[in-house]
Amino acid sequence: MTDKVLTCYNCGNTFEKKETTKEHIPSRNLFDGYDDSFKVNRITVTACFDCNNQYSPTDEEFRNMIGIIAKNKENNEIKNKTIRSLKRKNPKSQLLDFDSLRELSGITFNGIPIENFHKKIFKGLFFHQYGKAITDDYELFVNIDQSDWSPATMGFLGYLKELFDFKKSGHFDILKYSLQPFRLGVIKIDKKDLTVQNEENIFICYMDFNKEHGSLVIAVRKKYLENLKKKA
Repeated sequence: MTDKVLTCYNCGNTFEKKETTKEHIPSRNLFDGYDDSFKVNRITVTACFDCNNQYSPTDEEFRNMIGIIAKNKENNEIKNKTIRSLKRKNPKSQLLDFDSLRELSGITFNGIPIENFHKKIFKGLFFHQYGKAITDDYELFVNIDQSDWSPATMGFLGYLKELFDFKKSGHFDILKYSLQPFRLGVIKIDKKDLTVQNEENIFICYMDFNKEHGSLVIAVRKKYLENLKKKA
């Protein structure tokens, strides 16, 4: 009997079921310190072993970022695990900042793994919502600097917040998100998802993690992007 063939959410390749695992969207370490009621109906997607393994360091890096910036008491367990992890791995690292009492007060993060984490979550949500992996026809852009969001970014956010309902993975306090094709002139009353058309030029996704960090990922069809650059 032939094993069932499944598609990896990240690379889009197909594998026999025994060659795949489940990727949690978002990673399970963002639920640390929360009770089981927050963990119901968490989103999982199919992943090949290579794609699943490549994101383990990225998941930890993002968890550490959430732990450092955390202001809500609900994330104290994440904060405590982050501090223990960083002190154990990097006790003399120049990336770590300590106050006069030698308590960890800050950290400099590498932007690349943080961006890669957001791309991973976007790909997972896309696969979950549309039942297929996003193709290499699209280029992904990550906007994570909420202190410097452009008018265009704010326009995208307004589009999502005004026209569509937000969804969750496990609980709205852990991951609240909205993922939609972006189309000019859309008028909606019911706030339901748009039906995807062939060759959508742009997808946008807003994600809010642990009530501590918001980000926007924009997927633009490469041919459309090239045409925009030619017209500029």
